[in-house]
Amino acid sequence: MLAELSNTIATLIGIFVALLGAFIFAFWIAMGIWTFNDIRSRTRDWLAIALASLLVLVFPLVGLVLYMMVRPRETLADVFDRALEEESLLRELESTLSCYRCGLPVQENWNFCSNCHSQLRYACSNCGKAMRHEWDICVNCGADQIEQESTTTGVRSNSRHRAGETTTTATQEMVEGDLRFRPPQETSQRS
Repeated sequence: MLAELSNTIATLIGIFVALLGAFIFAFWIAMGIWTFNDIRSRTRDWLAIALASLLVLVFPLVGLVLYMMVRPRETLADVFDRALEEESLLRELESTLSCYRCGLPVQENWNFCSNCHSQLRYACSNCGKAMRHEWDICVNCGADQIEQESTTTGVRSNSRHRAGETTTTATQEMVEGDLRFRPPQETSQRS
């Protein structure tokens, strides 16, 4: 009876040890697989992937703790998403027009900046169509606008000396300037 009891206990202990060993082995393999998948989602460097996987497989629990401490914070998908967001914001900023002097956002049809009063658009010296200050050539007729900038600065300095003129003359010049900057179809509709 005692021999049968010790045999049964030894069999149960053997089964328990075998199950515990199988569980530890499965846990060890799962740690290696998890580490491999995790590091692969965080870097494309195969040396780093191999070293992280080996670290966890050779030193099971300590290696996993060490890996968790040194792994990259962001996954490649997070880095890609952040780069897309940054690119989208940059494109949005580039698509909005701004004053070349003060940087304040302006609208396409504005002739002057509301903040620094700089002239944003001027008439092409060749065809008379509206031009942005940043353009080197007229997009309508292709005329070079380098010499136009020198005449624009002369107009700006003359506008400072106009302070003594009557308001009706200044208003008339602004209306004439506004008509100069309108596209042809709007001008023909007004006539």
